[in-house]
Amino acid sequence: MDVEAGRYTANYPDDFVVFLIGMRINHWWRVTEWVPVMWSAFGMVRELRALPDSPLLQSRLVLSVGDWRLPFFVQHWRSVEELEGWADDRDQSHKPAQRDFFRRTAYNGHVGVWHETYRVAAGQFEAIYANMPRIGLAAAGEYRPLRASSRLRDRLGDAEANR
Repeated sequence: MDVEAGRYTANYPDDFVVFLIGMRINHWWRVTEWVPVMWSAFGMVRELRALPDSPLLQSRLVLSVGDWRLPFFVQHWRSVEELEGWADDRDQSHKPAQRDFFRRTAYNGHVGVWHETYRVAAGQFEAIYANMPRIGLAAAGEYRPLRASSRLRDRLGDAEANR
């Protein structure tokens, strides 16, 4: 990843979805239960990236500093409808992975899974990157230089701040 020296912002003109999804390894010695969950997660991201016109705009794995047993993905999607459509599509890998999780692990407490979904309206986000490669929303949208005088309200698209 090439570092872009300077201050930048991301421009994404449409509504989008921020989707956080992860797992928690509650019993690390239960390798036969948490490794399949982790491999399934990576496989689903690979599958989504390979789809033509993928609804997944970008995905980044995060390792929690506070709890090393809590790896998760921060993802940007085009829409809730496309996220839900992919998750419900029996021809994609999510349904079989979900079925395997519930059959093998879901009720014994050895591995936890979680997700949070946030709809973001166009122009209702702020993104600043200083001396960074294109990550997050900058990887999904346009990466633009940021004026030195830029203010939070400008970046949120507040008409009052632009007068």
